[in-house]
This record gives sequence, structure tokens and C-alpha cells, in this order.
Amino acid sequence: MAFNQISPVLAKGLMLLGIKGDKLPSQPEVDYMIKMLQEDYGNLPIGELDLSFELMVKGKLDENPETYQNFSVLYLTRMLGSYARFVIANYIEPRETIEPARQIAPEKIDLDFIYEIFKKEPVPFWDIFMGLTAFDIIYTQNLFNFNFIDTLEKTIEAVKHSGWDKRKIKQVLRNEQEMENLCRKLVVYEYFLTLNK
Repeated sequence: MAFNQISPVLAKGLMLLGIKGDKLPSQPEVDYMIKMLQEDYGNLPIGELDLSFELMVKGKLDENPETYQNFSVLYLTRMLGSYARFVIANYIEPRETIEPARQIAPEKIDLDFIYEIFKKEPVPFWDIFMGLTAFDIIYTQNLFNFNFIDTLEKTIEAVKHSGWDKRKIKQVLRNEQEMENLCRKLVVYEYFLTLNK
């Protein structure tokens, strides 16, 4: 989670919980919450943090949603723990009948379609929809020139500054296949950015 993305989600969460005025957490408390979220919940997508606030307010989680006008680190931790239990209880096994995108022949996938999805909702390069398939198309059709070494260096820097927890960063950097996939997705991302100009 990036720093500039967490604060708006916390602000929205406080609004949903009805915390306002002098009952708002102090800046040191907010700073600590953000640090805790980055360190302990770095793998949690922003959308799920937002969803946890909404489910808490709607009474769908197993914790008492009442804040008593005191939003604290303890409340945030209890809410996220409750959200984790909710996710586990409502997990549905993926259907095996869905064919993974990587098994679809690249010539059957329209690069324009992938690009249109990217334009509608830009995401970090590692989350690009069908990024590896898009790379195969870009590479085989020689649509974009890139330098392998530069791409690897940029990918390493991006992983180091991704906002993921330290353990995940080390795990990704040590995984040769995952790094190769990330490099390919970065090429797709850079190609799509040239199309935006």
C-alpha cells in the first residue's frame, strides 16, 4: 500500500464511523496507524481496507462497530482481524472450469482489449490484467524496444519501493521466475504509457 493511498482510505473510514472534530485521531496516531498498515498489512489491497470499513459499519463483521467516538490502533486492529475472519468464512474455491488466461493462444487475445482495460483503471505494472499475454504479443510483434538490463534494474527498484512488507520484497527478489514475469509486465506498462501520449 502506498502512503498517499492509505490516508484517503483512513479519512473515508473515519467518516463512515462518524468520527469527526476533536474526536479525530491525532497526527502521531494516524502516522502510527499508517506505519502499522504498511508493515503488518502491506499485502492487503487498498480496496479491501476500504471494504473492511464498510462491512464494519454495516455490522457484517463479528466485532462491535461502535467506536464510542474513539478510533484507535486497537479498534483498527480488531476491525482488520474481524475482516480476515470474514474473508476466511466467506471464501469460495475458484471454479476449475475457468481456463487460465495464459493458456489462451496470444493470437486470440486482442491487445487493444487489454489496453482498454488498463486505460479505464490504471494499476501498478504488476497488476496489469493479462500482462504476460500482452507481453507475448508486444514481444513477438516487435511493437516496443526495451533494454533487458534497464528493465531488470527498474523492476528491482519498483519492488523495493512497492510498499510490500520486507518479507515479501525479499521473497520476490529471490524468485527468478517471478522477477522475470514482473520485468515482462513492466515492459507492457511502459508500452501502454507510450500509447497514452
